Amino acid sequence: MLVGAPMEGKRVLVVDDVITAGTAIRESYTMLTRIGATPVGVAIALDRAEKRSLDDPVSAVQAVARDLALPVVSIVSLPQLQAFLEKSPSYGDDILTSVKDYRSKYGV
Repeated sequence: MLVGAPMEGKRVLVVDDVITAGTAIRESYTMLTRIGATPVGVAIALDRAEKRSLDDPVSAVQAVARDLALPVVSIVSLPQLQAFLEKSPSYGDDILTSVKDYRSKYGV
């Protein structure tokens, strides 16, 4: 159940912080279409550019875009964050190392 203005016939942009497996976005999509709204896209703060699963070689963001046929846009991606950290001496090497390690383990 959604609380607030009626959504029937409305075009809706789904907004989230990150997509991990895409479960929340898929549930939102189902709920919105069930009440007659039309999801038109997804906006996220950070694209971690991580594998959805070992069985699916695309990122979680790519899988949501593919499976729901919706554009997914992010404010920033983890590769962009890494590039920023590489050029920003005010952040410690430990943070950059953590990002690099994360990307090598989970990244697409």
